[in-house]
Amino acid sequence: MKLHTRLPIEECKARLTSGVDAERLGFSWSGYAGSKPILGKFRDNSFRLQKRRYYHNSFAPLFYGRFVPFGRETLIEGDFRIHRGVKVFMIAWFSFLILLTVATLVSYISNRGGAKETFDLETAAGLAVFGVALIKFGQWLGRGEERAILAFLKSTFETDAVSL
Repeated sequence: MKLHTRLPIEECKARLTSGVDAERLGFSWSGYAGSKPILGKFRDNSFRLQKRRYYHNSFAPLFYGRFVPFGRETLIEGDFRIHRGVKVFMIAWFSFLILLTVATLVSYISNRGGAKETFDLETAAGLAVFGVALIKFGQWLGRGEERAILAFLKSTFETDAVSL
């Protein structure tokens, strides 16, 4: 996704940092200090934004963006993703399930089936369903967050020019 604004990069950075609360642990219900609806983390010309929530949702979308000079104007490039640690955990989770299923199937074929292998296959299927349900529930909880962050970006940078 790309946003185009007539503002220079330094003005964009200043507006963004003043319009959000910094992501850091604090003493508040949301886990972060401050009261602004959007939280941000900044490094050089890149940033990460998330909507403030008063519960934990590892599967909520985060906006990863960066400022790109475009003459005297600025291009904001970015996309919505889940946190990298969550993605790594889910890859490990489903990889473990695949290994468990393959090992169980090999055991099932070599032993001509049995109650233990059937239980292991049912367990793997249950864990797979749980993993998918967890992801879908987290996405459902964060269903309006992309829209809220995009609206915040548009109003902060005074632009409607969006390209996907």
